Amino acid sequence: MKRIFVAFLLLAAIGCARVQHRVSGPIKVDINMRVDVYQHVVEDARSIEDRIYNEEKDGSNLIFASGVAYAEEVSSVEVDAAIKRRKERVVNIMRYLDRGYIGENREAHLEMVVRGLPSNLDKEIKRTIKEENRDREIIHRATAKKRGVDVSDVRKVFFEEHYKRATAGAWFEIYSEKEGKYVWKRK
Repeated sequence: MKRIFVAFLLLAAIGCARVQHRVSGPIKVDINMRVDVYQHVVEDARSIEDRIYNEEKDGSNLIFASGVAYAEEVSSVEVDAAIKRRKERVVNIMRYLDRGYIGENREAHLEMVVRGLPSNLDKEIKRTIKEENRDREIIHRATAKKRGVDVSDVRKVFFEEHYKRATAGAWFEIYSEKEGKYVWKRK
């Protein structure tokens, strides 16, 4: 019970910190896991995103060290390859986010938020989204397996990490207390 209370306080503090952004209220993230596990997932998410955005602090590229058992369907080689592919397409992703063509949904996946683009641009963006979401899913599932948590909880942590890194004006699917549902809002 004490762990749940500590987790609640931690998440409440995170939520209150979000008020400083240009969203009509704090972001609500409902994660039910032990605080120590949550902290490790947050560290994994930050480390992975630092690699993608070239913001590594200690030069370490080892997210999934050898000797740790993983699901057979997701190996550290696959994770490293997914991170590498995400790193190669990050410039395009940032451009599409900055122009408001795409946004991040509550599952930490990208979606088109603009319709009516020229067909060649529309196809390119949709292809990029599909590739990016596939690689994100590889990373999310490996992180969940590594930490012994549900992948939906990992997606929520990555969503928070992406929200923190995003520039003002980026689209995010956020729960609106006022409307009682998820809606697309700019950061």
